[in-house]
Amino acid sequence: MIKPFRTPLAGICLAVLLFSTGSLQAHHSAIPHFDLDSEVVVEGVVTRVRFVNPHAYLYFDVTKDGKTENWRCELSSGTQLKRYGWTPEMFAKGVKVTINGSPARREDHVCYLNSVTFEDGTMLQRRTNLTQTGGRRGGQPSAPSSDADRPPHLANGQPNLEGHWVSLSFGRRGIGTQPRYRPTQAGIEAAVGYEMEFDDPVLRCHIVNIFFGWDHDRHVNEVIQTDTTVTLKYGFMDFVRTIHLDQDEHPENLEPSTGGYSIGRWEGDTLVVETIGFEEGVLNHRRGSRHSDQMRAVERFYYYAGQQQLVREYTVTDPLYLAGENHGKDMMAISDIPYSSYDCVELSGKNNIRPSEQ
Repeated sequence: MIKPFRTPLAGICLAVLLFSTGSLQAHHSAIPHFDLDSEVVVEGVVTRVRFVNPHAYLYFDVTKDGKTENWRCELSSGTQLKRYGWTPEMFAKGVKVTINGSPARREDHVCYLNSVTFEDGTMLQRRTNLTQTGGRRGGQPSAPSSDADRPPHLANGQPNLEGHWVSLSFGRRGIGTQPRYRPTQAGIEAAVGYEMEFDDPVLRCHIVNIFFGWDHDRHVNEVIQTDTTVTLKYGFMDFVRTIHLDQDEHPENLEPSTGGYSIGRWEGDTLVVETIGFEEGVLNHRRGSRHSDQMRAVERFYYYAGQQQLVREYTVTDPLYLAGENHGKDMMAISDIPYSSYDCVELSGKNNIRPSEQ
């Protein structure tokens, strides 16, 4: 049944207004993959839906000139759709839909879904929030009613950074800052040939890097503290970092990895984390700027009680690929829903594979 999901027009308008910033962010990253200046409208019958990350996909058959075309169209992430109240049952096999979308750049019968209209006239935009009633629900940031609700320190005396956190700064101007990585000549040369539509690490279900992943797309992160470790569970790509509090120096002969090796210490109420041992990788997944295995990161995590935020300030240096220090900052609020597994399944298909590699 579709009618239970009918959303009043005022509710749809409110949802579009509230999430317009996020939509712009999504459109920007979709440009290499879809022709957003073009429109395609097709009617079809649902054959399957996959509520997965980083993007869900709707599969449907379109009958044209007596022949059947197998279509698939990209939606938002499965996690986000669920938070917005969408369910796979809305797209049961056999349901008739009209899709307004933007065509894929390199594959026929594939689109970026802008809206879907059901047989009874119910129309949902890509980011329509069916749970939005004026409050903050469905994964939107919420904070305790007062700082008294959150103990400033744990039983072991450590400053309290524990909990489930969701980004306040992703896709929002004026909240947080992203580094403007300044490449050296070697860094410029290392980025030659990078094409986001084919080389983006996200297409391979990769975290990209420890900076991008922590603040990306408002997936819920979790911080877990013990006497000797702080564990950061990234809601994006199920990435996990361990910060070692009982070590003053990094081990020798580290095996390079995406997350490197992190040691931490408390300076008052601030957790200072130093990380080395990175494998060469991507810093900016849109432009393809890179870091070498000489990258070093210093992060400072602290709870800002006045705004009830978990703040991370960080400095990135890389004597081979980056010029000078590169600084960033992001903020998190307590999430009203817990951390959940990302379970990445990439379904973009030939649209994001170089023609020469197909």
